[in-house]
Amino acid sequence: MVYKNDIIDKMKEIILLENIEERFKITLLSYINEKSNSAMSFGELCIFHYQAFLQEPEIDRDIIRVAAAVELLVLSFDIIDDLQDGDADYIWCNNPAIAMNGALAMIFLTAKLIHESTFQHKAQALHVLNEFAIKSINGQYLDLENSAKDEASYLKMTEAKSGALIALSSSIGASLALGQLDERVIEYSTYIGVVQQILNDIQDLKTWGKKNDLLNRKYSLPILYLLEQSEAYADILKKYYNGAKVELEPTYFKQVLLESGAINYALAIKNIFKFKTLHIIKTMPFNNEEKQYLIKLVE
Repeated sequence: MVYKNDIIDKMKEIILLENIEERFKITLLSYINEKSNSAMSFGELCIFHYQAFLQEPEIDRDIIRVAAAVELLVLSFDIIDDLQDGDADYIWCNNPAIAMNGALAMIFLTAKLIHESTFQHKAQALHVLNEFAIKSINGQYLDLENSAKDEASYLKMTEAKSGALIALSSSIGASLALGQLDERVIEYSTYIGVVQQILNDIQDLKTWGKKNDLLNRKYSLPILYLLEQSEAYADILKKYYNGAKVELEPTYFKQVLLESGAINYALAIKNIFKFKTLHIIKTMPFNNEEKQYLIKLVE
């Protein structure tokens, strides 16, 4: 199932048809183009769950529009996240005030597009949008607070911030088909979000740059592991995280990450959530191809 190009085209069409300033349209279109290399997996999850539960062989073109709305919401959250963290170089970072205005527009467009859709169960989908968007925003608050200094707190924050966005995407599609929430979809979608966030955290540590959590004094599973060790590097990191002016030598700490067991620890936690996801997926009323689509998201 690949609807990436359809979703991107529909996102652009939505902006072009909206009654807003032409210059504003150009700005929003540039944001969409900036993200056009992304997989559009949130929108595709929306489509997938709608089709899988409805069991209709033909794709409803209106669900593409809703999927595009979901991707606009995710893009707005990405923009706000980047502006808050200050660790990205996307086009919207060049003018934060305009970017914040664009993010607000996309958030309200998402609700408007679902409300104006022809789906029987659109009220349920709007309920899903509100509930999980607020949950993700709460998770972002916890992330900004940078107070997740143990495994349990980190996982709680990640389930809220990343898990809720996957659950939102999947549950909007499922609720449009069913007219109600499916707790199994919420649960495994949340776990998929945790798995993907842990993998992103590991990837960010491999680059000694603006997005490196260690350099930014942010907590993730590998860093929490390092801080708990009795080695000399743990003392250096504790001083650094407490605000001391400590020089972190890149070659040394890259080696520490590889040899300390920090990455393996994070991967072990990731695998716990992977197996939880697989267990639930096995119980779903999906065919083998559909189950394999979901399984690939945690591999």
